[in-house]
Amino acid sequence: MRVALYAPDRLYGFCEGDGKRVFFHLEAFVTGRWPGLQESPPPILGEEVEVEFDPAKESDNGRAPRAKRVVRVKPPIFIKGVVDSFSPDTGWGFAKGHDGISYYLHRSEVLNGRLPFPGQEVGFFSGFKKGRPRACHVHVGRV
Repeated sequence: MRVALYAPDRLYGFCEGDGKRVFFHLEAFVTGRWPGLQESPPPILGEEVEVEFDPAKESDNGRAPRAKRVVRVKPPIFIKGVVDSFSPDTGWGFAKGHDGISYYLHRSEVLNGRLPFPGQEVGFFSGFKKGRPRACHVHVGRV
């Protein structure tokens, strides 16, 4: 399964895969400890996870089952880059990672309320949404 949605202000999200959609609360998410990372980030859009849930508790009203445990299976990838474009009016733009990939950058992923501007350094975790690379948990400024 993969993380399909995570709402950091509400501390919940959804995982999807194999035709299933599973609700999770942040307390069920296991970030893990990874060499080279001081602190693991919260769920990243598009990352692969293993999900444990009780299928017997699936409701008949169409609601997604609730995960008992969601485990990150690979270390998150931290990328440094530079903002190519960003519009405060629309709230989105692109950042070019040091890996040469252009990442979609949305204001909902920017931490501490500091919106970026073109040419500014950023650091973020590599995620995916709708098949496109996405900058997640973005730190603006020197990283």
